[in-house]
Amino acid sequence: MDILCNSAMVTCDTWFVCGSEHCRMNNSEEVHSKPRSLRLRWMYSDVVESLGFSAVIVCAFLLTQWRYGFDWSDEGWLWYVSQRTALGQIPLRDFFSYDPGRYYWSAMFFKILGGNGLFEQIVANDAFAFLGLVVAYLAMSRSGLGRGWRIAILLLLGIMFGYPRHKIYEQSLSLVAAACIAVLLARPARMRLWFFYGVASGLAAFIGRNSGLYFVVAALLTLLALQITGWKVPAGRALGSLLAGIVIGYLPMFCMLAFVSGFAWAFYQSVLFTPHWQLPLPIPWPWRVDVKSLHGANLVYAEAVGILCLAVPLSYCGVLLEWLRSKGKVVGARRLACAAAIAGIPYLHHAFSRAGFPHIAQGILPFGVAIGAFCEFYWMVHRRRLALAVFVPVTGLLLACWIPREPFVQFLRTKTIGPHRAEEMQIGGKTFEVAWPEAEILHATEGEFRRCRAGDGRLLAAPYYPGIYAFIGTRAPFWELYYLYPRSVEFQHRHIEALEKNGTAIVIWNREVMIDGLSRLQIGNTNPELAEYLHSHYRPSEIRLPEGFEIRDLPQDCLGPAHESNSK
Repeated sequence: MDILCNSAMVTCDTWFVCGSEHCRMNNSEEVHSKPRSLRLRWMYSDVVESLGFSAVIVCAFLLTQWRYGFDWSDEGWLWYVSQRTALGQIPLRDFFSYDPGRYYWSAMFFKILGGNGLFEQIVANDAFAFLGLVVAYLAMSRSGLGRGWRIAILLLLGIMFGYPRHKIYEQSLSLVAAACIAVLLARPARMRLWFFYGVASGLAAFIGRNSGLYFVVAALLTLLALQITGWKVPAGRALGSLLAGIVIGYLPMFCMLAFVSGFAWAFYQSVLFTPHWQLPLPIPWPWRVDVKSLHGANLVYAEAVGILCLAVPLSYCGVLLEWLRSKGKVVGARRLACAAAIAGIPYLHHAFSRAGFPHIAQGILPFGVAIGAFCEFYWMVHRRRLALAVFVPVTGLLLACWIPREPFVQFLRTKTIGPHRAEEMQIGGKTFEVAWPEAEILHATEGEFRRCRAGDGRLLAAPYYPGIYAFIGTRAPFWELYYLYPRSVEFQHRHIEALEKNGTAIVIWNREVMIDGLSRLQIGNTNPELAEYLHSHYRPSEIRLPEGFEIRDLPQDCLGPAHESNSK
């Protein structure tokens, strides 16, 4: 049974084992008077518990869904770049990509598992989710949350990690930021903690520069909140320690910039391109939902996403107002809630910069921690009806948003449309359930690739299907992988030269497809000279494909009849 410490019924940084439960203590002197071996044994117990529960969550919610679906655009992009990285090519320099960290993480797992298929990529992603869950659980344990609440929040986070599975890196890093901020709030005067947070920020930037920036913004917000509430934290020393840590954490990138030929220029060009990276979408506030055109489950889902967009920033503001009202004298669960809110605020930029749910889902995992921690506090001060009145609806809201997008649920919805709308296919030696149109196109492209005896650089997939390269196991003919952005004439001419140099014999493309219904984003408008070259130099194959896809080839390189594909 959890023991409350004082009349305010708040928790503290440290805990003791009383029977089978943790006793929350407020007296740090009493804590440090305990034998070091006993404190280490309690810490070891928490670490083992966090590893065990996190492993169960990963296996239950993530690894059980690995075989359902294949997003050959974004997920395929991650998979392809990870494949090429494992083979020795360099992200950013040799192909269009994010920052290198996530690809080297994936490449490490490819080496460990002895394969580079889609399954191995999903395992690498889930391993990073495991890291985020372990850190989040330790932060909850350190903040004195009861085991029941820790498990409930962990279950919720496990479901949230289920989608989008190729963006687990941003999701997991947001939880790491929340846990690290909780440590800073507990002991803000310890400069080494600011240094370690800086190291985490640098590593986060190596994985994704936006996450590194969000870590730094969260640190500045933390320092500002501490100053406003009267904490005596030497701001200059804290910032110096933070900066020193960032330099150490970002050393892998500095080494690449210094020693990898051509990488520095590619990195510089990617920085210049950053403002053009994201295609904005308006935030789907509840009042923007088109209730007349949506029905049933689709309407519930759209309304839930709209309410979530409102609930998350309002909750963060409410939690931080509580921090300011109490002059920063909150500990335990409430302090963790404040830390999650501070870490979550900069990630709102990531969530709302392109405010479709696939992007929103990447940036709001700290919301689950903040709400869960705050409700646990109210539960412990015997305001249990209030705790349940908040936690149960928020849980329902999150489930209404995430469950329809989970891979297994999407597979079931596809099967309900028609039993033949999904089919089993081999991807990287594992059997996946893939939507019929994608499976049809993948099979046809692979068959044409074999028929033409093509090799590296001899297949082009456009405008944004890099997963096809990874599926076949071949190298793209040029640096560009996403024909979504307007490119200069000079850039397009270099692309055409690369096609001719590589002897690219096969093109699989969809000239009419567009993002967000915007015709200006069709390949004929973003890369008009390239599109015209592909249309005029490659002949249409006899293969008929669904959904506007077309295979084109070079007559002199692909002799012999192409096999007709059964269009359905």
